[in-house]
Amino acid sequence: MSPEKKQVVKETKNNNKVWIIVLAVVLLAINGIQGFFNYKQNDEIKQKEQIIVQKDAQRDSLTAALTAKIEELKATSAKLEEAGGKNAELEAQIAQLEEMKVKLEKDAKYFKSQYYSIKGEINNANKLKADAEKQVADLKIQLAQQDTIINNQKTVLSQKDQMISTLDQEKAELAKKVAVASVLKAENIKVIAVSSKGKEKIGDVYKAKAIEQIKIVFTIAENKVAQKNTKDLYIRIVEPDGATITGSSSGEFKYGTQTLFYTAKTSVLYNGVISPVSVSYTKEGPYKVGKQTIEVYAEGSLIGTGSFVVE
Repeated sequence: MSPEKKQVVKETKNNNKVWIIVLAVVLLAINGIQGFFNYKQNDEIKQKEQIIVQKDAQRDSLTAALTAKIEELKATSAKLEEAGGKNAELEAQIAQLEEMKVKLEKDAKYFKSQYYSIKGEINNANKLKADAEKQVADLKIQLAQQDTIINNQKTVLSQKDQMISTLDQEKAELAKKVAVASVLKAENIKVIAVSSKGKEKIGDVYKAKAIEQIKIVFTIAENKVAQKNTKDLYIRIVEPDGATITGSSSGEFKYGTQTLFYTAKTSVLYNGVISPVSVSYTKEGPYKVGKQTIEVYAEGSLIGTGSFVVE
């Protein structure tokens, strides 16, 4: 081969080498650019994916927050109802949050447009919750105050009832004392025997044949407590065998829960001072031998006793 051709071949090889090097550099540059763009694209994708994940997490977190807040508001509303109160605005807020929760769960796009709005609603809900809790606390204080007032009133009423009971007891005791004090007393009961000839004899022992009639005399003692009115006096003559002497002028009267027969009856106008009483009685038939007991009753009480003996 001639030197010129060798030179041309050599230059051609050199040129080819240069072009190969240039081509290699260009290819490397292209690959580098492509790699850069691929890296950037992958990074952007990862960032977008991360944003999506973060937004999904935020949405889930917000959904959970809404759920928790709804439960808190319901619990607060329940406490408020138990305390006797009601907050219409709080109930409306609960309904609104529940509606937002449903929309948030169904539509992911809704999250983006309503994210800050929901946060604002949650903040407002927090304020309402705080206000409602304060209302519950205030109501509890009011209830406690009312309980205190009621308990105080119960104590006062109990004290008044005790006072009334004490006064009633004292009144009953006083009435009892007055009733006891107002019982009349028949004193100095004596029997005067009147013969068939009208002759009177005062003593304790009489012969049966000498008694045609008897006079029972006694006095009603002074009593300033007893009512001043007409008093009915019932006189019983009880024979030795325990039988009450009765006749055409006899009758019945009440003594406690008993119904007794009386021998004679008389009435006196009593003015609270010593009052003499005289009752004449003629027995239908002879007296039985033995001790005859005389009992004087007035106003349901036995007010005096006496006796005489028949031989």
